[in-house]
Amino acid sequence: MARKKTPKVRVTVKASLSRRLREIRQELFGEHGGPELARRLGLPARTWYNYETGVTVPAEVLLAFIEQTGASPTWLLNGEGGKYRALHEDRLLSELSPVELIRRGLEQLERASGEAVVVAPENLPGEEASEFVAIGLYPSDAFVGRSLDPARLEGHVLAYRHWLPHPSQTIALRLNDDAMVPILPPGSIVAIDRSVIDPMRLHGQIVAACPDGRPMIRWLDVHGRHIILRPNHNVGRDHPLIPIELDEQTPVILGQVVWSWSRFDQG
Repeated sequence: MARKKTPKVRVTVKASLSRRLREIRQELFGEHGGPELARRLGLPARTWYNYETGVTVPAEVLLAFIEQTGASPTWLLNGEGGKYRALHEDRLLSELSPVELIRRGLEQLERASGEAVVVAPENLPGEEASEFVAIGLYPSDAFVGRSLDPARLEGHVLAYRHWLPHPSQTIALRLNDDAMVPILPPGSIVAIDRSVIDPMRLHGQIVAACPDGRPMIRWLDVHGRHIILRPNHNVGRDHPLIPIELDEQTPVILGQVVWSWSRFDQG
């Protein structure tokens, strides 16, 4: 006897439910938060991930999920209405440890462009959060030659340690011009690895440079014994190409831009 096929409508409903379960899990627990949610539900992590891929979710598990996350049953089943019941997400966040809160925020930054997480010195992560690193944040004109003015420190930016090749030699700068629009609008923050200053290694990369004592973020092109610092757009009087003859006695490159947090207009 032929095996009875699952109706197409039922398959679609199951797929939609699994997608919404995964969406809420990612929002509340992060990209790698499946095991933590599974622990709260009393399930093996593998079982939970099976549910996210379309395996039928038992009613008691679905009810426990709703209780833990504050998800709206109506939204879970058909996508209508608000995603959460009022105030439940705030209660859930209050139960997370500081490290879990940091991890959640940074994982959201990995998935989408957004503001950097800037913290005061008293809120820096401790040794128990060794996967994170805090780098000093300065305005772009804080450089005096190749030296930073420590009095210009604005705070610290949190990042995953694996985002930065050399965390101990990395700083963050806040841009104040529009030379790198649209990839780096004014107000964006860039992480600069100060261990990489050899122009020959940085051809075609975005760098921090200081020609004639003027700190800036630009593309770097190398042509023989010359380098050219160029804006991302609108080359002209406001943002000209800057050709410089390579001279080891007058270093110009301050470091390589290795990460960025971009501020985009919402209007």
